[in-house]
Amino acid sequence: MKRPTRAHAKLMRGWVGQHVIAPNTRFRVQRWRITAPAWGARAPIRIGILSDLHWGYRPVTPRLLAAVKQRLQALAPDLIVFLGDLSEGPTNAAKRQNGAAGAQAMSGLFAPLGTYAILGNHDWHDARDAQERRAGPVAAAIELEKAGFHVLQNTALRTARDDFWLAGLDSQQAFKGETGEPKHVGADDLEATLSHVSGDDPVILLAHEPDIFPDIKDPRVAVVLSGHMHAGQIRPFGRALYAPSKHGTRYAYGHYENAGRHLIVSGGLGCSTIPLRIGITPEITVVEIQGHGPTHEHFPPR
Repeated sequence: MKRPTRAHAKLMRGWVGQHVIAPNTRFRVQRWRITAPAWGARAPIRIGILSDLHWGYRPVTPRLLAAVKQRLQALAPDLIVFLGDLSEGPTNAAKRQNGAAGAQAMSGLFAPLGTYAILGNHDWHDARDAQERRAGPVAAAIELEKAGFHVLQNTALRTARDDFWLAGLDSQQAFKGETGEPKHVGADDLEATLSHVSGDDPVILLAHEPDIFPDIKDPRVAVVLSGHMHAGQIRPFGRALYAPSKHGTRYAYGHYENAGRHLIVSGGLGCSTIPLRIGITPEITVVEIQGHGPTHEHFPPR
């Protein structure tokens, strides 16, 4: 391998290198540690998050994803989740092929409490037959199940731990609106999702779009994990210029809190519309949740 020239090293240290070249050739690990009152004295949990793969578009290549998977497994999360938007491509046929290939490329991930996924708006938009009938099955869900993910669509379940619930909300922008409708119509049903939850144990809610966050009233929902926004994808000075949300850029990226409930919005891995990121590096997101209780354990270093 050739050694980098002085000019190349200078370029990488500059604005173009840090904000344009690096975000399209590298990835990072972004960590968030949350103290959630609803978690109480329960043992902490570490969740590894992948989101917005958009397989078929750079910067996500087979080489980068292989490195992402290796790094994620080395972080030893208790639980792994994929937050939707599996593929990208110029035609519907290409998107279907990329969806199958992308799911296969993510296969083999392991976590003690399991690997779970939800669907994003692109997963629905790319399924022409599902769009027409406004109902599943959705090809992305089938491919993700083949790859070892348990896909959650407006449902909730226990993992191997029986002291919290994991819930998965379907996309809030699943269908393209017809005449007289909003631009997008959701396949989400929060009430139905939480109807599967019994008792007072806390809920970790997976929701591709973060739009639902301020509308949640159930006190059992302790943490919401979302993607969709790509942190704006074009983020030249640390601020998103645009985000595909009814709230604009309000929940574009990072950690938010409201009345003791927490939201984490992952920057994700891939790109939509144009295969380019500016100012936001693809990421594995790691969320560590602990409670206020006196008996909770501290996270061991990993």
